Amino acid sequence: MISANSNQSLLRNGQFIRLWAVGWVTGMMMWLEMLVVALLALELTDSPFLVSVTFFLRFLPMLFGFGIGVLAERLNRKYLLMTGLAVQAVTSAALALLIIGDLLQFWHLALGSFMIGAVMASEFPVRRTLIGEVVHRSSAGRAVSLEQTTNSLFRIPGPFIGGIFLATIGPQGGFILGFILYGIGILVATSLKYRRLEHEGGIESPKIQIIEGIRYIRKSQVIVGTLGVTLILNVFGFSYISQQPVVAKQVLNVSDILVGVLQSVEGTGALIGAALIAIFAKPRHYTRVYMLGSTLFVIAVILFSQSTTYWITLVILFLGGVGMSGFATMQSAIMIYASSPEMRGRVLGSVAVFIGLGPFGQLAIGALANLFDPATAVLITAGTGLGCMVIAFVLFPAMIKPSTLETK
Repeated sequence: MISANSNQSLLRNGQFIRLWAVGWVTGMMMWLEMLVVALLALELTDSPFLVSVTFFLRFLPMLFGFGIGVLAERLNRKYLLMTGLAVQAVTSAALALLIIGDLLQFWHLALGSFMIGAVMASEFPVRRTLIGEVVHRSSAGRAVSLEQTTNSLFRIPGPFIGGIFLATIGPQGGFILGFILYGIGILVATSLKYRRLEHEGGIESPKIQIIEGIRYIRKSQVIVGTLGVTLILNVFGFSYISQQPVVAKQVLNVSDILVGVLQSVEGTGALIGAALIAIFAKPRHYTRVYMLGSTLFVIAVILFSQSTTYWITLVILFLGGVGMSGFATMQSAIMIYASSPEMRGRVLGSVAVFIGLGPFGQLAIGALANLFDPATAVLITAGTGLGCMVIAFVLFPAMIKPSTLETK
């Protein structure tokens, strides 16, 4: 268990608190927006495939995460953070106005998803790298665990509020809330006191930086293993999110509000899981928590695809949320802990790249949903993901060794 002194020093770190607060905004809005956009796309097109297309476009910019990591080392991350929040605020305002004016078309949702995704691609090389810079290395795992706990906490009201807006005043309410919250995020980021980390001997050319980063990553089985599991979950696990509202509507026959409750329950599981990790996990546990949590999440997605009873689905998604917390919390913590400060931006940028490969899973699951049905599509993709996780346990033995990170 982490000592009280460690807790107090982190919570007294004003710079971490500010970055943490920005995470509250982006975390809540991410889940609210995904629910609202998915249900809007389904209403406009009646096509599960086009619902997946919006998710594809949202995560596609992640492919440029490594390049953003290189760029972030040349610019001030504080200003990059503020710019991203401004883009998200403008996008939310534009979508709200289009809905109010009864002008919204599918391509507006697609473009808005891409714009928001472009900012999401900077999350790892900008904000999460900032967290790694403003806290002591020994507190990195604790910091990311606290952040993930909050992200999970705000994931609970996010989809629920989105469902209420859809059922009452309309989807514009969610985007108006986004405009307000992103504006608050900008004000918080403005107060951040941050000085860019100076590199001895200056900064090499982008080409050399990329080559050095790739060589550095290849030397660590822990980093490579973390990236491999990131790829598996984003292609074969998280792709189910685009079909979750569709399955809930078509198989479980529930209202928009109850669809939001499903995602909120998953967030509740993630909250409890992240809280337990924050309290009990030590560096020697990080990789095993990551692997076991990822496996639990994929199994829960498989069970979700086969459930036809709403309350059983709630239990399944709660357990899936617990597993998701192991993946999401440990992913950044492992990368921060296992990388040197000068390489951290590139290492975390590589995480964004592997997340960016996930949208191809969205296209695949959407095509399978049109060919078969959404529930079968989820079963096929998640089943493939479980098989890949078994292979990952064999290929990356360092990921299940308890002492891997303590020797760093």
